[in-house]
Amino acid sequence: MLKNNLNYIAFDFETTGLDWKKDDAIQIGIVKFNHKYEILEQFSSYIKPDNLQNLSEIVEFTTWIKKEQLETAPSFDEIKEKIIPFFDENSVLIGHNIKFDIDFLQKYIWNIPHKYVFDTYVYARKFLHFEPAYALEILADKYWFKGQSHDALADSIMAMELFKLIMKKIEKIIKKYPFLADLILKSDSLLKEILVLNPVNRNIFSIPKKWKNIAKVKKIKSNLPSLNDFENKSVFSTLWINIQQAINFALNWQNKVILAFSSNARANVAKSILKDKYLPFSVLNNGFTISEENEKKLLEKKELKDFEMDFILKSFTHYDEDISVFDVANFDEYKVFKFVSDKQRKISSNFVVCTHYELFQYIKNNGKNDLKDFSIVFFDGQSVLNSLWSVINKGFDFYELINKLEVLKYEKSFSENIEKYENLINEVSTFFGLFAVNIKNLFKNTNNKIEMVNMFEDTQTGLKQMKEWFYELENKLKSLENEEISKTWDIFKECVEHYCIIEQKLFWNWQLKYVFHPLMENIDINTFNDFLDGLKYFNFSWLENKNYLKLKDVLKIEENLDISKFVDWNDNIDFKLLVEKIKNKIEAGISLFLVSNNKNFSNSLFKLIFNLLKEYDLKANIYAENITWWQGKLLYYIKKDHWPKITIGGPEFLIQNKAKYINYNEIHFLAIGGKNRKNTINDLYFYLA
Repeated sequence: MLKNNLNYIAFDFETTGLDWKKDDAIQIGIVKFNHKYEILEQFSSYIKPDNLQNLSEIVEFTTWIKKEQLETAPSFDEIKEKIIPFFDENSVLIGHNIKFDIDFLQKYIWNIPHKYVFDTYVYARKFLHFEPAYALEILADKYWFKGQSHDALADSIMAMELFKLIMKKIEKIIKKYPFLADLILKSDSLLKEILVLNPVNRNIFSIPKKWKNIAKVKKIKSNLPSLNDFENKSVFSTLWINIQQAINFALNWQNKVILAFSSNARANVAKSILKDKYLPFSVLNNGFTISEENEKKLLEKKELKDFEMDFILKSFTHYDEDISVFDVANFDEYKVFKFVSDKQRKISSNFVVCTHYELFQYIKNNGKNDLKDFSIVFFDGQSVLNSLWSVINKGFDFYELINKLEVLKYEKSFSENIEKYENLINEVSTFFGLFAVNIKNLFKNTNNKIEMVNMFEDTQTGLKQMKEWFYELENKLKSLENEEISKTWDIFKECVEHYCIIEQKLFWNWQLKYVFHPLMENIDINTFNDFLDGLKYFNFSWLENKNYLKLKDVLKIEENLDISKFVDWNDNIDFKLLVEKIKNKIEAGISLFLVSNNKNFSNSLFKLIFNLLKEYDLKANIYAENITWWQGKLLYYIKKDHWPKITIGGPEFLIQNKAKYINYNEIHFLAIGGKNRKNTINDLYFYLA
């Protein structure tokens, strides 16, 4: 039960954008409730923004708030005195991604009093497992919270209901395993501060586990020829057959098969096909065991950190819900997961689905012994060498090194004083902070995102003075005798001691970061064959070549691929004709996917269709990848909503739709840039036809 001496406040803002510094609030909703989840008071109001005339179609679409509703709304200053009394020194602030809402609240009321902050998104990721997406309205829809999405008051009520759902789930687990109360009370968990807990003074000796899922073999009975009927390293052309036929062929009478794809979206299509066939499969690295010694160390700690306590609670919820794969939600959970699990990693199934990159990384880290009995089938053969290049010539990312140091520090905290690790992490962070300041100069007078440089020799970098410090750091890192950290540092050493490629990337919250790539030769087919030497593998590609076996001939099938639903505009787009076609299709109840990997084009197209729907009062669901909502949320709604749907997105997003069993009446190729345009379209035929 919740403590009754706290003031529980759920609140939410609707805004003109995601940046509190330049964007404005356009609606606020606040709900005050007690420890029994009874609403005591609530408040809601539209807020007139400073930039009302510039309110975009996207804001209107995502919030459902129209300009005319805001024209007569009060300013925030006019409602400020009604808001302040909700908050006091005993307030628990509750919201979904609440930092966003707190930032906006503090923009208008700087010193808002409160005691604790509870983010329902963070806790949902911990205790609601494997949801399709963790957006508030998706969870509300699944768990039947009442309210209208993207109304600030309704969202506040839904946040309260989600808070209630999470707390009730935790209370249920504590009631079932009462000794968990003792663990929470010796932790610094927020749960200790808001829950009434009754200790039982009983030890807990192990965490219940169902984290291992070994699939059994199930052969496909078919008259198709087997892969074993062909020479090793055969290359098959998959042009004019589809993914279903290709997978049937790849799995036919094979005892152990690894299906490797160029991306997660494509791998997900294969997983959906295998599920339809009731064939169990696994992914790489999901077999492991628990170190009883480390588990005991964790449970017997005198004081538990909040993330350790959450990990233990989450383990019990997995066990209670019969979930066999641990759902790692954040880096803190990953640290504990790494600590309590043995280093053993092996393939735990006879059918494996993965990406090229995951497979090559597995071979690089674990060797080939586990793979010798498998037939490896590479789909999307045109991407195989790029994936191998990414693994062999893996770049250096400062954040990866820091993460490895943090994991090591956590592991050592059970047996050693960690001050030296903390000091080392601070020193490494300082070094790379100064390093980045100098690197930034390389990109000042150019629009390039990639530069080639010899960092300790070229005067333009200003890094010569850091050379001695670099080798001091290397000695300290090597003295840790940690293989993963040494390998990561060696990549950076290769970069700074020779010419290397520096790649500038946007990171979280629009911050810049730099990835360093060793300057190495491109990977060719000989490197590929050497890397896989001793393994049995086949390459499935749509590429036409006289040396390729055409799979349609092997399978003795006609060229019966149905491509009638594909419309290729060849980038010569007559917008007047396009708008007329879209209007006619919507009126006819036809669902369209408009393929575009140009964000500016997609943005313009979204606005055009949005205004078209308003002008003609047409009923349709419109979605735009990375413009309206993020992918998980989009996929949930696209699958749930009724026809007609108008979806704008890139080729990968279209394939993700396919993986979720979402089909379209027509697919229009509008803005597919790059030299591989034809290859991309052929690829889509293979996966979608």
